[in-house]
Amino acid sequence: MKISTCSFLVLTCLWFSADAQIPRLLKDINVLSSGVDLYDGVLTEYNGKAYFSANDGISGTELWVTDGSEAGTHVVTDVWTGSGSGFPRGRIVFNGLIYFSAYDPIHGQELWASDGTGAGTYLVKDIYPGTNGSGANNFALYNNRLYFSASDATHGNELWCSDGTDTGTVLLKDLNPGSAFGFCSGFIVHNGKMYFTAKDALHGYELWICDGTEAGTQMVKDIFPGLGDGYSYAQWCEFNNKLFFSANDGVHGFELWETDGTETGTELVIDLYPGPGSGYPSRISVYNNAMYFPASDSSNGNELWMSDGTAGGTSLVKDIRPGTSGSFPSGMTTYNGKLFFRASDDVFGAELWSTDGTGAGTHLVKDIMHGLAPSFPRNLVTYAGQLYFIAVQSQAEGYQLFRYNDSTGISEQVTPPTFLANACTDNDMDQYSLPCVVLNILFYPATYDSLGTEFYKIQSSTIGIDEADNNHVFSIFPDPATSAIIVSFNGGMRNAEAIVIDMEGKEVMRKKFDDNVKLDVHHLSAGMYAVEVITSTESFLKKFVKN
Repeated sequence: MKISTCSFLVLTCLWFSADAQIPRLLKDINVLSSGVDLYDGVLTEYNGKAYFSANDGISGTELWVTDGSEAGTHVVTDVWTGSGSGFPRGRIVFNGLIYFSAYDPIHGQELWASDGTGAGTYLVKDIYPGTNGSGANNFALYNNRLYFSASDATHGNELWCSDGTDTGTVLLKDLNPGSAFGFCSGFIVHNGKMYFTAKDALHGYELWICDGTEAGTQMVKDIFPGLGDGYSYAQWCEFNNKLFFSANDGVHGFELWETDGTETGTELVIDLYPGPGSGYPSRISVYNNAMYFPASDSSNGNELWMSDGTAGGTSLVKDIRPGTSGSFPSGMTTYNGKLFFRASDDVFGAELWSTDGTGAGTHLVKDIMHGLAPSFPRNLVTYAGQLYFIAVQSQAEGYQLFRYNDSTGISEQVTPPTFLANACTDNDMDQYSLPCVVLNILFYPATYDSLGTEFYKIQSSTIGIDEADNNHVFSIFPDPATSAIIVSFNGGMRNAEAIVIDMEGKEVMRKKFDDNVKLDVHHLSAGMYAVEVITSTESFLKKFVKN
């Protein structure tokens, strides 16, 4: 194809809507060790920025903030002054501030608040005076109040609420009277009420409801009569104006239950595994106007089930791994009109699967680690039209970040030019490897070098290409090209990667290299492309034309 001078000038002014495909270091927070809090790898958005826990090796693990840039990433405040760690966790935005639990050596672990500045970060209330601390955690918002569990000098771990002030932070109800613990957790707001799991002196862990008052906080139903635990797993699913969950009444084992907030409206939906055995429905997801979950029955192992909320409308979707072993579906995430998840069979091991809700439409997506060895994909999250997850494609490389494009059927490992094995795992702690989309950026913690774990980012952006921008860095010849291009660098380039991107911003090839690199482009369609060169610290972009 011959491109006219006029067309060429027009094309040089076009913008490539290109995903920044390669992970980039957010900031080397701790130059000698890991900067990321290994037990709190999720970022919380507040006032156009993201907040997280990190340790710079000087101030301990404290509250940090980022706007997505290296320069805009810094510590907010040092709750425990000096090298001690405040461990700010459970962050939640309420009443124009960000609230969290943190520790200092004077007050112990208590409720704190911040407006995003050091001067505007303060202790809300010393609930349990002295160094013991109240252990405030499990935060939830309801009726313009912050609810959480905490202890004081008189009561065990019970239900508290706060309007954000010292005097407005009070014990709502002592569920398990005296110093015994009520252990309130799993808060969810549904139909104008707040539900949670807790225990009292006469009952085990059961389903509770709260309207914001002491009198209106009560047990919904004693599902497992007496001291047995009827409901100890706070995994809710809102569907068809009801709450669905897994519970055990002492007769049927853990099965699918529903509640409308009343005792009579809290009942067993279906006994999947008849008798005292348990079907163990869990991690219920809503997709295509139905609930999907892993469960077992008396004939099949743990497999994928679906339900419309009735016994008659509950059925096995597919026996992925025939027999009693089970495929153990998990990590269900909706993407591109399908439900994606991890499942295991006797041919491919634990790999990426998807379903359209039918048995025929439930199938293996990719055998990422070929053969029976499992890639064990986990932590699925969608971003910029693709599905990202952590998986293994070889024992040598271990857990790394992957992405899958359902439109093209292409899955690929996403790493910088140099990386360590198991960069995205630490003793299989899922919360440590969790990709998190905040500020329209995909963040995730990884260990790509020997100096520890830091946050990396992948950012979908529009990149403008100026014909002369990177001439001082590298050149491409011949241009236009027919069969191959040479990417030549002024002064050389070490441990880099070249990525060819088409006009739609899609990656069409990549190659790792040192110094100059030759790229075979004979198979590409005629048109304009860009070459993005990535190093561990920066990237450069330049266009070329394929005839």
